[in-house]
Amino acid sequence: NMATMLSFIATDAQISEPLLQTMLASGVASSFNRITVDSDTSTNDACMLMASAQSGVVLDNHLQEMADFQDALTDLMLELAQGLVRDGEGASKFVTVHVEKGESQEQCLAIAFSIANSPLIKTAIAGEDPNWGRVIMAIGKSGENVNVKKLNIKFGELSIIKNGELNSEYDEKIVQEYMEWDSIDINVELDMGEASYTVYTCDFTKDYIDINTDYRS
Repeated sequence: NMATMLSFIATDAQISEPLLQTMLASGVASSFNRITVDSDTSTNDACMLMASAQSGVVLDNHLQEMADFQDALTDLMLELAQGLVRDGEGASKFVTVHVEKGESQEQCLAIAFSIANSPLIKTAIAGEDPNWGRVIMAIGKSGENVNVKKLNIKFGELSIIKNGELNSEYDEKIVQEYMEWDSIDINVELDMGEASYTVYTCDFTKDYIDINTDYRS
């Protein structure tokens, strides 16, 4: 379920096919499977990892080298995935949605993607509008059970919802100024467990509409 993408990654290390597949799956789970531009995908979405063995460096059964390679591979794939979001059609802002302290990763995933895929949130971000009500809406429509009285929401480091209520120190002017940044963080704390999940997305601008109405495939 990737964002209309073909990705080809190559290494000159010598790695067995089963290990290569395991490393690829792990890297994709932490990168390409954590992004969304408009929630749509393509029939030819694919990510391929190839090993030529030309360097003669063998990774199988070398635990430290395998771990180092996995870290470098995941970092590379995350950079590519985030670049894909930054280059989204008409995108003007890069958005990180982080959900933490959930009961399970599945719960955090559902809420994070519900926020990241919401057209109302995406358009609010494009309009630099700190519309926190739309974030609460997206949490609700995820279908996940949430204790509202424990809910905390921040835009960046700016606390908006604290223990289910509007923070008494909330200053809309300061938050609106933050919304003018090129990169926006939406942080949701459920206070229901120890799980977390992060998704990367972008805003919806008028250019997105123009681009997607101006051609036929």
